[in-house]
Amino acid sequence: MESLAERIFVYKELIKIMKRRTFLRDVGIMVAGASIIPMNSGCGWKNPNNLITIGMIGVGSHGVGRNLSHYLKYPELCRVVAVCDVSMSRAISAKNLVNNTYKSKDCKVYQDFRELLENKSIDAVQISTPDHWHVPISIMSALKGKHVCCEKPTLTIDEGRLLCDVINKTGVVYQVSVEDRFLPTYHKMAEIALNGRLGVLRHIEISLPINLLPKKGLEVTIPPKDLDYDLWLGPAPEIPFIYSRTFYHFRWYNAFSGGLLTDWGAHYCDTAQLVTGNEFSGPLEVTPAGETLYYNDGIFNTAYQFDLQYRYANNVTMRVASGNCLIRLEGDEGWVKSSGWINKLAASNDKVLDLTEKKVVLPTANDEFINFLESIKAGRKAIYSAESGHRTSSLLHCGNIALKLNRKVEWNPLNESFVNDPEAEKFRKREMREKWSYSKICPGYKY
Repeated sequence: MESLAERIFVYKELIKIMKRRTFLRDVGIMVAGASIIPMNSGCGWKNPNNLITIGMIGVGSHGVGRNLSHYLKYPELCRVVAVCDVSMSRAISAKNLVNNTYKSKDCKVYQDFRELLENKSIDAVQISTPDHWHVPISIMSALKGKHVCCEKPTLTIDEGRLLCDVINKTGVVYQVSVEDRFLPTYHKMAEIALNGRLGVLRHIEISLPINLLPKKGLEVTIPPKDLDYDLWLGPAPEIPFIYSRTFYHFRWYNAFSGGLLTDWGAHYCDTAQLVTGNEFSGPLEVTPAGETLYYNDGIFNTAYQFDLQYRYANNVTMRVASGNCLIRLEGDEGWVKSSGWINKLAASNDKVLDLTEKKVVLPTANDEFINFLESIKAGRKAIYSAESGHRTSSLLHCGNIALKLNRKVEWNPLNESFVNDPEAEKFRKREMREKWSYSKICPGYKY
């Protein structure tokens, strides 16, 4: 049986291999046997006594309710100087919130993110757009020298790899804007597993809550006058404007997102990647089980009922299915779970939850925004890097591809390709409208 010492050694070696160090000296977080390696690209924060200037790209409900609201809480670290949204009414509303908070009239407002990126006074951007825009805007921002905090997930496997390549070459700080790494519930759950409290990890059970579809705004209509709908579509195919499919519920249409699997799955499966030692790798295979159901009303078309069985190289298995809100880690000496979002941990016994003594301590911060800002100032990588986010998204894309093909697919996480499966390989990327193709926005990079 694999010992705790052996598991800790393997975990450390994975970190070394991927050249990602996890000792957060600046926030007083100790991680066993490692230290942050400052970024050598020259993109670290040059003026540590000044505020980091932030441009907000996408200021809808989540962009304002969570992301913008958090930046406004940290006046000692940053200042929001610009907001942007394809809906001018939303952009103006966000501008007013910023100005009212700062008691000023300085916040600039944009409808086209490209104009915001030309503003040289902006150090970093927060991207809170629909999924199909995450990577293109992230890449264009990085190429302009802006540090990036961006919502999950990617849209395809290949564009995720392209994103990592661009971030590595430009050296900007990139943070995946997902809170799980910083929430006590999931942070403790990961440390429980990595410190051997469950014995040898055997299985992960994940259940994702099925969303309710909207009952209004389902007709094809003319876009609102203040909305640049063509820019909202961006690289996606041209389709008629439907209000409910444009605002929030875009997640259930596959031209814009991967549905429930890439939405909720991006949260729980990130924890799974971490505890299995695969933060920078992935599973070997994924197999559909049971019946898969897709929305089929002419408006939405992603899978809402599914059951996927994953297997990692170390023979840890994982089930990701639609249903409730749950993550459960099972080892040969115990289990730990959280039922419901951010709910208290339950375990097979009290010893599992006891972390008074631990050898593996994962980095954390108050939230992803604090870590992003502190990482910029320190010139180090953020906790949830582009590579980590890409690997989690790839796991989920593999799941969606298996569902589409209705069969098992085998994945090679080392060269990031499907094993002897040209049919699955076709789904690695998607066609983009020519004016937004990657050959246009980042010439010289392979996609």
